[in-house]
Amino acid sequence: MRHKILSAALALTMALSLFSSASAAEVQRHEVPVTLTVIQTEQRISVTVPAAMPVSVVDGYVVTATNAAIRNTADNGAIKVTAVEVNPGACSIGNYDNFSGKENTIALSLNGCGTTGAGALAITEKAFPVIDAGKGLPIHYNAKVATDGELKGVNAATVVFTIAAAE
Repeated sequence: MRHKILSAALALTMALSLFSSASAAEVQRHEVPVTLTVIQTEQRISVTVPAAMPVSVVDGYVVTATNAAIRNTADNGAIKVTAVEVNPGACSIGNYDNFSGKENTIALSLNGCGTTGAGALAITEKAFPVIDAGKGLPIHYNAKVATDGELKGVNAATVVFTIAAAE
């Protein structure tokens, strides 16, 4: 009887050892690499535009600033002016190349691109080329003005520059 109990104990021990090895065989360890890809789809833009574009009429002569510029202040990446819009203020917007002289009218030319009325200005790449990081684009502007009297410190018009990353 002792042999039967001893045999049963040995058989049970052997069965349990097989069971644990079968369990251990089902556990597997896998290493999976994590591949990281960073894509910058947008360029950060850092730019300064003129805070004002003053126009003065002194004894019939129109005087404009000579230091207006758009500057790309970013560390890298180029920008470009994609649109320029001229909107009326205290004056209506006239045609620069065919100025009528109608009272309270202003006409502007920015880098050689003249207004034809209020709204979008027809700009060219030559007049508004790509501006590289750390560089600037001078804005040479002229004006033609007709007023019905003395104006001082009025917002005659508003110029809106639309700027985007250059591709």
